[in-house]
Amino acid sequence: MTRPPPHVDLDAPLLRQVADLGDQYDAWVHRPVRRPGTLRIFQSPWLEALSHVPWWIVPVVWVPVIAILWALAARWQGLPMSHVAGLALAGLLSWTWVEYALHRWVFHFKPRTALGRRIHFLAHGIHHLDPWDASRLVMPPLAAGVIAVPVFLCMYGCCALLAPAAALGWALASFGGLLVGYIVYDMTHYFTHHVRPKSAWGKRRKAAHLAHHHKWPNRLYGVSQSFWDIAFRTGRPSGAPGARTADAPRQATG
Repeated sequence: MTRPPPHVDLDAPLLRQVADLGDQYDAWVHRPVRRPGTLRIFQSPWLEALSHVPWWIVPVVWVPVIAILWALAARWQGLPMSHVAGLALAGLLSWTWVEYALHRWVFHFKPRTALGRRIHFLAHGIHHLDPWDASRLVMPPLAAGVIAVPVFLCMYGCCALLAPAAALGWALASFGGLLVGYIVYDMTHYFTHHVRPKSAWGKRRKAAHLAHHHKWPNRLYGVSQSFWDIAFRTGRPSGAPGARTADAPRQATG
């Protein structure tokens, strides 16, 4: 495994250090390193604690939110349950695009400034540097909530164009479906890193995502599905051998 540049101290908080990597940052952050324990991001103990999130937090936080959204759509906005169900399905399908777009164009943007490198490292870089850290595989609810606001507003705008008189109800119902897709995505993400799959689907998802981490970080952006990778031709390169389906044993590096 390639070692990080010697001027990066993996035993010290990393957020300040990544700002100074300049053009080396992109290559460095996409070379995974394995060490006992976890890498430290922040000097502040409480900020560091907030950067670790167990997988079960995602359904615990977002399942009640989904139930509230659907209840509001049905009881407050007066949508029939059949409409709520149909809009929820549309929202679930729309998540596949949101997942791909966020992963490709937001989480894998190329930072050009010190601030950009810090933002990228917090959003996704730390996961590529140490993809084996089980406490940094799912998105912290606060960060997910920040992303959810503009996504909901975009969904509301689309609903306003399609059904001006029922836009809010449509948006609430469909956004609940989108959040179901988000939960499936984050649980699949955890699964690909920490569960040995038995089904053909699970093996395909794990192989594709590990190939994204260890072979082609600028390909295979879909985690829960591959539809948009196929549509945009960002899947496994033609003629490329299959990716491995399990992580290698942990090795100390650095």
